[in-house]
Amino acid sequence: MPRSPFAFLAVAVLAVVLASPAVGPARAEQAAPVILAPGLTADLVETKLLFGLASADGSGVSEQEWARFLAEEVTPRFPDGLTVIAAYGQVKGEAHGTAQVVQENMRLVLIYHPDTPEAAARLAEIRRLYSERFHQWGVLQVTNRVKVTL
Repeated sequence: MPRSPFAFLAVAVLAVVLASPAVGPARAEQAAPVILAPGLTADLVETKLLFGLASADGSGVSEQEWARFLAEEVTPRFPDGLTVIAAYGQVKGEAHGTAQVVQENMRLVLIYHPDTPEAAARLAEIRRLYSERFHQWGVLQVTNRVKVTL
């Protein structure tokens, strides 16, 4: 029986919710995790990061480079869980140096986390590092407060 693509997302959300710290990145300073038992709801932040795989110099970001960045920069900052979705997007505008539509493959990363200044700082660092390393215009971040129910 084929699995729904949302089944993996639900498992990833569960892993994050069960292990999410209430504060900061340092394990010794973390408060108790948010425990979400079946039927209970937790207030979290859902952050979507959109990473373009095209580079300004035309070289692009390879699958190996993306996997290395994810393993070295994203996962250590959010080790309790995240979801990566292969996506395709396009943009038009002067911010990208052209009036033409630019199309590219991308990766959408979903992270569910407590609303803390430390999490915001880790997200900003991920965006900065990716932009610098791969000569990107930027990494789009969308953040929403959500209620997560198991």
